[in-house]
Amino acid sequence: MDQPPTPPPSPEERLPEPPLPGMSAGGPAGPVRQPGPTATDRNAGWFVLAGGILVVVGVFLPWITVSGPGGSNSASGLDSSEWGFMILGGFAIARGLSITRPDMFRFRFGTPLIGGAILVVLVVLRWGDLQDALTALRAYPGVTASLGIGIWSVIAGTACVVLGGLMMLLRRSS
Repeated sequence: MDQPPTPPPSPEERLPEPPLPGMSAGGPAGPVRQPGPTATDRNAGWFVLAGGILVVVGVFLPWITVSGPGGSNSASGLDSSEWGFMILGGFAIARGLSITRPDMFRFRFGTPLIGGAILVVLVVLRWGDLQDALTALRAYPGVTASLGIGIWSVIAGTACVVLGGLMMLLRRSS
């Protein structure tokens, strides 16, 4: 416990002077700041956000509309259990929000381009199924069948997500 007092440092061993007021450890230029999102990133984020919203809303809207002598009916994406679109649309919404407003919401899981590519694959697979269903329904006499607004909303949303992902990719590569 009883230690001899340490002698004061010699002039060669003195501590450096504290930084001047208004300066920090970042050097004479001030603190090091992380660059914020650029206008291109924000535009890409808006495309991704809008695309995600269009995909999610499109799942709830009619995908096929059928009219015949017995009345008319429609089927939405939820009727066909299109949960993949809902999940990927939700990821696109979250990623778009994190790109446009990183100060309020952070979400780094996945890139919009990969999510958009998966959406494209799902749309292509469902397009074939919808065309087969339309052909089968139109075979009945007096029945008319057409694609509903929901699938078009999903297609437009998918295009927006892919476009936003490409904008971000091109921005990073340049």
